[in-house]
Amino acid sequence: MKKRIVSVLLIAVLLCGAVMGSMISSHAAELYGDVDGDDDVTIIDVTMIQRHLAGVIRLDDAAQRRGDVDADEDMTVIDATLIQRYLSGIIDKFPAGETLPTQEPIIEPTQAPTEAPTQAPTEADDEVTKVKNIIPIHFTNNKSWTAVYAYLFNSDTGAAKTVWPGTAMANPVTNNLGEKVYSMNVDVTQYDRVIFNNGAKIQTTDLPVSKASSGYFIQAKAAGGKYLAGVYPYGQDKEGTIKTVSFDYPDGYKKNVYVWLPEGYNANDKSKKYSVLYMCDGQNLFGQATTLSGYEWECDESVLSLMQNGGDGVIVVGIACGSTEARRNHELTPNLGEVATVAGEDMSTYQNGGGKVFSDFVTDTVIPYVEKNYNTNSIRGIAGSSSGGIEAFYIGMENMDKFRYIGALSPAFILYNQPVWDNYLNGKDFSGDVPRIYFYCGNSTKDMLEQALYPNATAMEGWMKAHGYPADKMITKTDADAVHNEGFWALYFPEMLSWCMDL
Repeated sequence: MKKRIVSVLLIAVLLCGAVMGSMISSHAAELYGDVDGDDDVTIIDVTMIQRHLAGVIRLDDAAQRRGDVDADEDMTVIDATLIQRYLSGIIDKFPAGETLPTQEPIIEPTQAPTEAPTQAPTEADDEVTKVKNIIPIHFTNNKSWTAVYAYLFNSDTGAAKTVWPGTAMANPVTNNLGEKVYSMNVDVTQYDRVIFNNGAKIQTTDLPVSKASSGYFIQAKAAGGKYLAGVYPYGQDKEGTIKTVSFDYPDGYKKNVYVWLPEGYNANDKSKKYSVLYMCDGQNLFGQATTLSGYEWECDESVLSLMQNGGDGVIVVGIACGSTEARRNHELTPNLGEVATVAGEDMSTYQNGGGKVFSDFVTDTVIPYVEKNYNTNSIRGIAGSSSGGIEAFYIGMENMDKFRYIGALSPAFILYNQPVWDNYLNGKDFSGDVPRIYFYCGNSTKDMLEQALYPNATAMEGWMKAHGYPADKMITKTDADAVHNEGFWALYFPEMLSWCMDL
């Protein structure tokens, strides 16, 4: 897996403390930033916050109060970043000041609580941890631009934080590759896009910013001479783990399934449950070696970034596609009726598609295996792109009771004309609790395939509304520079994850 990180010294620290009776000691004159309580603020305190947020260790309330250097009553990656900037001399004080305010000792009551009723309460639905609206983002200047600007704007309203070229980024730190890394905080309720540029003609494409975003770096030239960016979890050198299992597929061959477990996952800790995102084309999600385009989805980087921002970890399960193009076309095409004619294309491999077999394989084989062998909760998502996008949409529609959300990126809805879709959707009941759906498609003039997919991909939300699907459960995003490959899907994956999980 490709990682671009700022090196951070990781030191294991043994925490020890004594509890005297039921009294919690006063913490007068305690230092903000002194997470480990040794009366000094060091890189060890940063590491402890990062390990706590990743679920590797659990800090007590007193340590979390000391680590909350912005005094917003929540210790997050923003606090770790502020301590790093303090240690680097970029800032000379924390927003909260130097020392915590004096608190009176807290005496726990000795009276036993009222006995709970013998009848068990109704079990609540599993929920995700909400993430703060203001998150830090980081730009690695790996092309050695002489200046770096960040142009923030809202993709729906067009409102910009400031005029072009945006905010001049200053006070970079140098990573272990000798590259300068610039940082800034973004209110994602106000701005959801950023363009990094050098103040002149060199710039990136529009880059989504969400609660699952962290670091960006320049990858390659994209459409129109702009640069395509890659994403990474700033300040982390962990990758999680991948386990591969092979199943007998009903069509008579073996199919690999890749289970990615986030950093901090502990099979023995049954109290920590994880939501699961199931994805088509699993061979393209976590590494570049097996992809056709040379890019990957960077799903692991995005989940680690979400965790860094205070969100929950997510298990990502990728189901590999068929080993040939014809086999993939068959597997990932639901049989909804007559396949549309596409000029210049042989559509025979899409006719009478085996999408139901693939859907049943996911719900009847893969999901039971994952939920039997890993610590999971009831929150499930299904996502994919291109043929995988139409198949993920179909799986979600056929199993609305099983999935909390659906991601359909550059979906091949072109395979069926609107009357076929109307007939299919007309048979669905959308009156109950339905999944959240994220639609996305590019529209670059440099990519005929993405342009061909664009009309139906962007029309589906309207078709769904016409059949009674709740408008607040759907969103459609587009990108005029985006072509049909994993490089762009990786950029939109964090936004999909953040919106679908309603963070």
